[in-house]
Amino acid sequence: MYFGDMGSNVRTMLMTGAFGLMIAVPAYALLWLFTRRRFPAKPGTHVLRCLFLAYVICVGMLTLAPDGGSGTQGSANLLPLSSVLFAFRSGSSVALQLLFLNVLLFMPLGIFLPWIFPKTGKLHRIALISFCSTLLIETLQVILPGGRAFDVDDILLNTWGGIVGYSLFSLLSLCGKKRTARPSRIVAWAAALALLPAVFLGFSAAENAREFKYNFSYTLGVPEQAEYTGRDALPAAAMTYVRTGPSQEELLSVLMEAFSISGPPEAEYGYLILRSGGASLSVAPHGDSWNCLLREPTGLPGKKTDEQAASEAEAFLRERGLWTDGLQRTVQDTLGVNADGTERPDGKEVLYEAQEDDPTRIGGLSVLSDSGGIYSVSSSLAQFVPYREAELMPPDEALMEVLNTHQCYAVSDLKAPASVHPQTAVFDKAELLYMYGYGMQQNLPVWKLSGTFFSDGEQAAGYLLAPAARQ
Repeated sequence: MYFGDMGSNVRTMLMTGAFGLMIAVPAYALLWLFTRRRFPAKPGTHVLRCLFLAYVICVGMLTLAPDGGSGTQGSANLLPLSSVLFAFRSGSSVALQLLFLNVLLFMPLGIFLPWIFPKTGKLHRIALISFCSTLLIETLQVILPGGRAFDVDDILLNTWGGIVGYSLFSLLSLCGKKRTARPSRIVAWAAALALLPAVFLGFSAAENAREFKYNFSYTLGVPEQAEYTGRDALPAAAMTYVRTGPSQEELLSVLMEAFSISGPPEAEYGYLILRSGGASLSVAPHGDSWNCLLREPTGLPGKKTDEQAASEAEAFLRERGLWTDGLQRTVQDTLGVNADGTERPDGKEVLYEAQEDDPTRIGGLSVLSDSGGIYSVSSSLAQFVPYREAELMPPDEALMEVLNTHQCYAVSDLKAPASVHPQTAVFDKAELLYMYGYGMQQNLPVWKLSGTFFSDGEQAAGYLLAPAARQ
């Protein structure tokens, strides 16, 4: 299952867990020295208690640490289920993941409490403890500095997470007993039903991260009212595409052979970087953007025509197995900087870029050369493969969706401040284009709606890019 940026969230939780455990072990050992006579325990119980302490520390780190001063401190959401409804209505994978993580955060509480403290092993007690704990956390988020806000939905989701955790504990306990009282079986199975929405929420977050997620966010320039008046016949369905390509390590191996560079790579901010003599090779985390600096430029202008530079670049790429057919070529002069800060001609740059109407590729290749030949090659070329055919919203329906959500990109020639919030717009032409979605992991169909924007007596031409794939 493709989780999009859920992977980074899980990594953050794992790293926080490891750090919390590092604090919990010595803290629990110190605590045990003072309480060992009053609260004797078996080795297994010590392990559980230490893990529970680590869990409490992790929850505190994840919920009470400063949030970068986002400006939300003191604000509050007091409308129950508002963020839940927004997440499912918008289909935002980020919003769905946050809901899922809020449930996941308190699941261990529902497992640890009845295991370590048997007297708490009742559904209503677990729910009450989970509710009070998260209420305390939400209150502290408002009081403590750091840009946190009070959210009633966090309380509901965290409480539900505690119930889900207790469901797991109840089922495991039920499976481990040969005979149990009928009320206990009923409570265990009834509590287990809470697992089904949690699983559904997790799968929804995962699948929504893959299907039909655009990079659009709230954009100034969206009209308050708009209509589509076009009458052209337009497609009712279009293919969607997902990113493909070698892994970061596989690409580094290919490039090392292509450029005859060897040695152990270094990891910096997710990049794999190889330095050998005067050369350096860097591969981006997502595994298809890279840069190879063969040497420092001499700073002398190249004495070659555009065609000569392009011919040299193509031969260089073909010889190393890096050539790609079907790219659009442009050649331009590059600028260098002298020691005194002045600019000077520095050679040629040959660009091979993907065609705008090609949904299977974005980006391109860049080859830099001077009088000494080629000194740098870089690539931002990303490849996409067909994923599935999607039903398209008609342009008028897509426009209504934009007016409700403001998830689009709008451009007009209106002068500010009229360009910030146009009053109305009339679109009479629609074109089907493709735009990168969800962190460039997808290439998705969009409607380009062209027409006229109106505001305060002004009018100007403009266009609006609206999601076309039906959610």
